[in-house]
Amino acid sequence: MQTLSKVTLLVAVCATLFSNATAQQPTAKKDGKLYELRFYTTNPGKLPDLHARFRDHTMKLFEKHGMENIIYWNVIDGAAKSDDDKDNMLIYIIAHKDEAAKDASWKAFIADPEWKAVAAKSEEKGKILAKAPSAIFMRETDFSAIDEPVNKNSDAPARLWELRQYNDGPERVPHTVDRFGSGEKEIFTKHGMQTVKFWTATDNSAFIYLLAHKDKASSDSSWKGFRSEFPEFMKKYRDSHPNLPAGRGSGNDVRFLVPTDYSPRK
Repeated sequence: MQTLSKVTLLVAVCATLFSNATAQQPTAKKDGKLYELRFYTTNPGKLPDLHARFRDHTMKLFEKHGMENIIYWNVIDGAAKSDDDKDNMLIYIIAHKDEAAKDASWKAFIADPEWKAVAAKSEEKGKILAKAPSAIFMRETDFSAIDEPVNKNSDAPARLWELRQYNDGPERVPHTVDRFGSGEKEIFTKHGMQTVKFWTATDNSAFIYLLAHKDKASSDSSWKGFRSEFPEFMKKYRDSHPNLPAGRGSGNDVRFLVPTDYSPRK
């Protein structure tokens, strides 16, 4: 009986420890989502038609086929790719459960008779897109926050979003991720920026992250504070990491964005 009591006690202790450890794990951000960042460029004057198609039809069809609508934006400024046409661009993020779900969802969406009818109807007065959409598939870093709740109907004003893409390449991306996780992220927060999400491209070609600001003046002020502190941080980081790859890959893309009126988050 004494041995049985000890065993029972040990099982109970282990169960408690396991329960506590499980409760402390950030499981919400470890759900394995596959994020898809998509870029659309319309022919001049056709962006309102694209917005109408997404607002009235496409988003619902995405949900019908298992895709999660995260956020949708217009581009207002940025120093991104030279072929960007910011006045005719839609950028958005959707999410999938995993790679297999992504493939199945897109296959079903493209084959859906409702989508085919919607697409044809929307282009009766001319082709909407100037070129084929492009996409980047992404996974969260360990230090990325969980997805924000949907707040489309909130009374809070829409934020100014900043999408930054460091095209560092497979050799440099792991070092960039480590640098942000080792303190650079906290400098953003210290100077008033909201660090919304951090991802790496699935092919490890780029490190991509999302900031939010109250407005452009707040952004300018935050970046001024960040730049005053960053050189010292970077010197210390390089001193402690003497084998960092040289150079900066193929450069950075920066875009300032505002949510569309139908975006789930603003």
